[in-house]
Amino acid sequence: MYNRNNIFGNSIQKSEVKKRLWIIMFIFILLFCLLVWRIANYMYFKSSPLKSMFNAQYTIDETYGLRYKLTDCNGEDLLNHVINYYAIIDPVDYLRFNEYTSKYDMQALIITLRNYNKNYDLEKIKGTGSGDKLRYKIDEVTYNKLKDIKKVKGFYAFKSNDIVNNENWKIENVLINTKYNKNVGGGLYKSVSKSDNSLEMQLIAKTKNNKLTKIRFSKGVNGEIADGTIIKPKNNVNVRLTINKEIQAKIEDILHDKEYEKYGQIGVILMESGSGKIRAMSQKNDNESNINMGQPGTNGALPGSIFKVIVEQAGLDMNLITNNEITTVNPALFKGDTHNYKGRTQFTVGEALRDSLNNIFAQIGYKIGFENMYEYARKQGMLSKVLNLQQEESGKFDGDVSLSSEKDVIHQTSIGQKMRITPLEALSIPSTIINDGIYVQPSIVDAYINDNNVVVENITPKSSRVLKTETAQEVKSDMLDVVNNGTGVQTKIQGMNIGGKTGTTEYEEDKKKGSDGWFVGFFTIKNINFSMVVFVKNIDLGQKEGIGSQGGGDTAAPIFKKVINVLKSME
Repeated sequence: MYNRNNIFGNSIQKSEVKKRLWIIMFIFILLFCLLVWRIANYMYFKSSPLKSMFNAQYTIDETYGLRYKLTDCNGEDLLNHVINYYAIIDPVDYLRFNEYTSKYDMQALIITLRNYNKNYDLEKIKGTGSGDKLRYKIDEVTYNKLKDIKKVKGFYAFKSNDIVNNENWKIENVLINTKYNKNVGGGLYKSVSKSDNSLEMQLIAKTKNNKLTKIRFSKGVNGEIADGTIIKPKNNVNVRLTINKEIQAKIEDILHDKEYEKYGQIGVILMESGSGKIRAMSQKNDNESNINMGQPGTNGALPGSIFKVIVEQAGLDMNLITNNEITTVNPALFKGDTHNYKGRTQFTVGEALRDSLNNIFAQIGYKIGFENMYEYARKQGMLSKVLNLQQEESGKFDGDVSLSSEKDVIHQTSIGQKMRITPLEALSIPSTIINDGIYVQPSIVDAYINDNNVVVENITPKSSRVLKTETAQEVKSDMLDVVNNGTGVQTKIQGMNIGGKTGTTEYEEDKKKGSDGWFVGFFTIKNINFSMVVFVKNIDLGQKEGIGSQGGGDTAAPIFKKVINVLKSME
C-alpha cells in the first residue's frame, strides 16, 4: 500500500529542485550574456584606448611638420621645408637587448656616429640603463650609412620634412608661430604664448582636431625596430591665405635689388581693393621686425603727407571745403619752409595735394578740425589692428581729441606729423578712394580648406561706407593728378590710370634727424582694382653715407612703379 504523504513529499522536492536548477541556469545565462557584452564592449566600443596602449608598447611614432597646411591663394605651399636626418637611441632597449648583437654592427653604429660628431658617443650611455630617447641630428651621408644597420636593438634612423623658420618675421612664419618674445621691462624679453584672440591662435583653434604627419616604426618584443612607414593625416582642416606666392616672391626680388641695398628696411603691401584680399605682404629684411605690421612699441610710423588724403576726404565729405576753394599761403606758418611755390600764393585743395603743400593743408586742417580728422581716420581702420596679429601695432594720434583747439597740434596733424599708423593701416587711404568711398578691411586668410583645396569655410571681409561717392570721385581725380603732374610723377606709366600720394616724414631718433618715405596708390590691371603701400625706412638720416636728401617721391614711388610693371608682365 502506497504512502500518499511520501508521494506528495517527493513531488514537492522534485519541483523545488527544478526551480533551483532553472534559477542557476538563468544566473549562468545572465553571467554569460554579461561576459559576451563586456567582451563586445571592449572590442567595439572601447577598443581605441586599448589599441593605443598596445600600439604604444610595440610602435614608435615620430611626428613632423605643422598641424595644418598653409597655402597661398592658388593652393601652393607657402612654407619652406628642409629634409633633416636623425639617429635615435632608446637607452633602455639598447643596453638590454644587444648582448648577442653582432659586434660588427655595434661598432659600425658607434664609430659612424662618433665620426660625425665626437659628442655622439654611445660608449657613455653604458651602465645608465634608463633615460629618455637620445636624438642625434645627422647629415644625409651619415644617415645613408646608418639606415642599413638593422640588427642593433633600440636604434633607428629617419629623415624628417621640417619647416624652415629662420626668417621669423616673414608673414607666413609670423602666422604659424604660437609664441613671441614679450618685453617684460629692463631690456629683458620673455617667450610667452600668443593671446587666444590673436589671428595666429585663431588658426590653431580652427585646426585643433588635425593630426600630424608621422613616421611609424614597428617594435619587436626584443627591441628590434623595423623600417618606418609614413602615415599622412586625412580629413585635416588647412588654411588658405589670400597671398599669391609668385607675386610676393617677385616683389621681394625687387626689394633685394642692388639699387636698394643702402636701405635697411622696405615694406610693400599689395591688395585687391574690392575684396580686401592681400596678395603680397613683403619686406626686405625678414630677420627684423615686420615693418608692415609696425615696429613693436611704436604705434607704427609718422605718415607724413599721405595723411593729407584723409584731410581732404574729411573736408569735402562734410562740406567744410570745396574742390575749387582757394587758400592763400600764410607766411607765418612753418617758418623756414623751403618749398618752391613757383611765384604762386593761392591754391585749391587739389593743387595742394598734387604739390604736397604743407602750408595750405595746415590751414585746411584747422578749418576741418582735429576731431573730424580723427574720426575719418578711425572709420578707415587707422586706430586699431587690421589683421589682429599678436605683434601688430595700432595707429595713434599724439594729440588728444580734447586738444582740438591747439593750433600747432592741428597744423602738425594735418600734414601727418602728430600721429602714427602702420603700412597695413595705410592701405585704406587708396582703397577707400578706388572703392568709391567704401572701406573694405584688409584680410589675409582666404578660407579654410580640406586636403583637396576644397573650401570648408569662407572668410568674408568687413566693409562699410565711410565717404560719399562724389567725395571719393573728387579725391580720386586729385590723386590721379599727383601721379600725372605732381610729386608722384615717378610712378607714372603711359596708358595707365594710376593715382597716389607721396609722403616724407621728419623725426628725431637717437638724437639724430631721420626721415621715411611713403607712397600709397591705386591702379587697375585686367579689370581688377589694386591698392598698394610702399614704405622705405630711413631714407635720409643726414649722417648715412651714400644717401642724399630724398623724399617719398623719389624712393617709395619708383618701387611702386616697378611692382606694377612686374604685375603687368605676369598678365
